[in-house]
Amino acid sequence: MAQPGGHGVTPIRGVISDLDGVVYRGSQSIPESVKAFQTWQARGVPYAFVTNNATKSAAQFAAKLTAMGVPVSAAQVFNAISATASLMRRRWPPGTRVFAIGENPLLEELEAGGFTSAGENAEVVVLGFDYALTYDKLRTAVRAALNGAAVVVTNPDTLTPADSGFEPCVGVLAAAVTAAVPSAVPIVVGKPQPFMVEEALAHVATANSETIMIGDQIATDIVAGQSAGLRSVLVTTGLPYIAVAGVTPDRVVSSLLELVDDVTK
Repeated sequence: MAQPGGHGVTPIRGVISDLDGVVYRGSQSIPESVKAFQTWQARGVPYAFVTNNATKSAAQFAAKLTAMGVPVSAAQVFNAISATASLMRRRWPPGTRVFAIGENPLLEELEAGGFTSAGENAEVVVLGFDYALTYDKLRTAVRAALNGAAVVVTNPDTLTPADSGFEPCVGVLAAAVTAAVPSAVPIVVGKPQPFMVEEALAHVATANSETIMIGDQIATDIVAGQSAGLRSVLVTTGLPYIAVAGVTPDRVVSSLLELVDDVTK
């Protein structure tokens, strides 16, 4: 595998990977991917996971992966919840009024950050994945945005893989709010922004040129990896291939087992 920029072939010593569509689809593991990470763990290869999913904490993701047979700790998982909370703390002081749409882990993280839950008078609207999304929640978000609230989006994905196919994701909700309030320019936290990938890279402690980013979406995973200076691998086990102008993965594989022997400690 060539390093981006045409600088020749360098060894791969670290792995950063997306989760849904790469390691599993919904609640179903992808056996070849599980085997690949088991092999890398046995060989001492450092790896970490980055996910735009904002429905679970790092510990919950680690528990899910462990149950599937992937050796992992919570410290190896970087997700949109922690990234969103980090961005919020950098930009707004404790006590800032926030209206958030999302699952409990996101709401709990914002509360732990010292933010005050609010409604239409919110200063910031946070849009995350919410299985209990209602019209009332959407209306409150739109009215807060109309009143001048900043809009923070945990991730831009429009689809997410599920057991029975695909489900609409946070990007659909963000599109609805911005369609109603065109003046609201969302602050997007997750991939394709490189923030989570850079955090994961610091954890695996390998050089950019010796680390790969694996994902199933060019617009998020591949762009984020390349923006962080990593080599990128697109795996075709997740979402259907959608090209992005000017963005080409360094490699395309149908199974992570194709990469196993390319990674060395």
